[in-house]
Amino acid sequence: MQATATFFETENRGHEDPLVETVRQQPVAALQFIRIMLLSGSIGSLVVCVFCWIFLYFFWSSSCSCQRPLRWWLLLYATLQQLQLPVRFVTLHRLLCLPVNQGHAELQVEVQRFTSSLAWRLSKNISLFTYGWFVLGIVWVLNSDFESCMEAHRMTVAVIGQAFARAVGAMLCFRICLQAQTIPEGPPKVEAARSEEIYALQVLAFRSEMAQEHATCAVCLCDYVEGEVLRRLPCGHLFHRRCADEWLQRSCRCPLCVQSIRDF
Repeated sequence: MQATATFFETENRGHEDPLVETVRQQPVAALQFIRIMLLSGSIGSLVVCVFCWIFLYFFWSSSCSCQRPLRWWLLLYATLQQLQLPVRFVTLHRLLCLPVNQGHAELQVEVQRFTSSLAWRLSKNISLFTYGWFVLGIVWVLNSDFESCMEAHRMTVAVIGQAFARAVGAMLCFRICLQAQTIPEGPPKVEAARSEEIYALQVLAFRSEMAQEHATCAVCLCDYVEGEVLRRLPCGHLFHRRCADEWLQRSCRCPLCVQSIRDF
């Protein structure tokens, strides 16, 4: 149990997954999109695995006459899909367990946790290999004789077709959940933060081990120096305290992610 927990827990916070930035900019829409993609991806992969294993059980021998090794393509493709199922189901379970009123900062932390885990990184590497294997399957199907192995040919085409359908569905879901919300109705109203709001924000001293994630102030574009006083905004971004205070006196939005400090 301890090994399983470690596998799905944070291992390295040095490099943020692009998914974290999406959640940082549009927390509610991003959470909805991730949940839909994980649920549809998990169900789709499970269905593909079941049908592939059933097909291979009954038609393994009769598929040996194919000009291309389509049965081996189906075998490895189903295996790759099956390897990703545990990570998808665990991640989906963790996101579904988040409270409805979960704060944006807490949501971002949760996404950072599982995207920094060994399980997530291995799943991404498997996905990358799957894409390459998928392209190879298309090439084999296009260059194989349909008459020599109709069953394997049809099954491979069906698997490739469902993958294309899932990709189209993912793009449509992205447009509905995220892109539609990125078009602002008008320029955001600029409001200055109140003094008590600014002084309530966290202040900390810069340390050298923080340089991997936070090395330069985005306001003055100067690198941080050991011991310099920084101010952390609720979104997690750091700036020189003086730079942050002067900025917030003009606008209550973060200079990087444009989120208001009042949204948290």
